[in-house]
Amino acid sequence: MDPKELFVNGGETGQLMHIHQWNENIIGTPDTWPLHLRACVRIMLTSVQPMFIWWGEQFIHLYNDAFIPFAGKGHPAMMARPASEIWPDEWARIAPIAAAAVAENAGSFIKSSYFLMKKEEDTEDLSYAFSYSPILGPDNVVDGLLGIYNNYLNPIVGHRADIAIPVVENPGDVDMSTRLGK
Repeated sequence: MDPKELFVNGGETGQLMHIHQWNENIIGTPDTWPLHLRACVRIMLTSVQPMFIWWGEQFIHLYNDAFIPFAGKGHPAMMARPASEIWPDEWARIAPIAAAAVAENAGSFIKSSYFLMKKEEDTEDLSYAFSYSPILGPDNVVDGLLGIYNNYLNPIVGHRADIAIPVVENPGDVDMSTRLGK
């Protein structure tokens, strides 16, 4: 895929990605991106399903227009930043799921996960279903993940105490570079 065509008809996030200063980003400029990343970005940008891509060892976060409501006040600043930086309150729960998808080269589906989403001035309790699918490179190494929000459920109000939230005791133990084969 020609990098010049990558962001065409990609909506607001396609425009944002088009003007982004990629030369200052760890994943480099779109003309240097591998074909499988460009293909996934194109699929993501033209989809009406909320999607994101986490690319590389730092899980650089790319997303489409349908994902913007999930981004809340983080949009557009969360574009092309490491996932651990944009989801700091949730990273202890998200990282092990993402790391397992990478390490096992297998998708995951989380039927209903509780998250605290910061939107504008408010914080909203949400539960939704999502999946991570490995993006396999030509060398059969997982280079990133495609995330798809499968269902947007009604907000959870006042049920935090009823929800069991798995947490990794030491998130530093999740070694992304090893699991990404780098």
